[in-house]
Amino acid sequence: MATADESSLRQQLTLSMDDRNHQIILQAGFGVFLLALYSLFAYLGYPSDRIPSVPMIADALYVQVAEEGLLEALWDALYAIFIGFFMATLVGIPMGILMGVNRTIEELLDPYVNAIYVVPYAAIVPALIVWFGTGIRIRVAICFLFAFFPIVINSFEGARTTPAGLLEVAESFNASRLYTLKNVVLPYEIPYILAGLRMGIGRAVRGLVLVEIIVAVTGLGGLIQQWSASFRLEGVISVVLVLMLLGVTLPWLMGKIYDRLIWWDVDRAGF
Repeated sequence: MATADESSLRQQLTLSMDDRNHQIILQAGFGVFLLALYSLFAYLGYPSDRIPSVPMIADALYVQVAEEGLLEALWDALYAIFIGFFMATLVGIPMGILMGVNRTIEELLDPYVNAIYVVPYAAIVPALIVWFGTGIRIRVAICFLFAFFPIVINSFEGARTTPAGLLEVAESFNASRLYTLKNVVLPYEIPYILAGLRMGIGRAVRGLVLVEIIVAVTGLGGLIQQWSASFRLEGVISVVLVLMLLGVTLPWLMGKIYDRLIWWDVDRAGF
């Protein structure tokens, strides 16, 4: 038999799902409105080289997919995002936790983390090109830099804000530091870590977009450069739409993982 608290939680989750469904309908409706508005401008007599029609954009996208150039570039982009994100996760989570539980490590690393975090990465891309070239390595490096800081900062905040009461209970039972870290700090950390991962994957996509635009030699940036050189705006838009799709899909998937693992977080349920 369900308790009152369980019933209340289920009711809140149901309401949250209803709100989410309503939000999806509004977002989809607004997207259709924008598409219709764009199509209206395209068919009102504006030059097609300035405002290409939706069929022209779809045709350019089909041509790139059929010739496999877009799919290969998309695979390279996903590879760079996931390798950079994976490396940022491996480094960022342990570093953030160590900074949160050890004051000496925090005082040692915090100034450098903050200093590098505020650097405009576009300004250091030329140096990164010298170090990593213009291939896949520069993309991985930029994705790593963009994803690293949200992950380490969220992990740090989670460890630093672990309730003192929980730590005192563990201490009262003479729990070791390792046991406390594993069974008290880490469980409390999980929502912070997952939130950092969600932010990190989104920023990794932003980093990829930056490097693709600046290092327009190969990959999606190279495709944009090719279409731009021939003044074919429909091709440029089709590649940009692919980048936008990446920027929406990957954080959405991470949000779904968050919901599965942190199902009791009512404010986030149905994200």
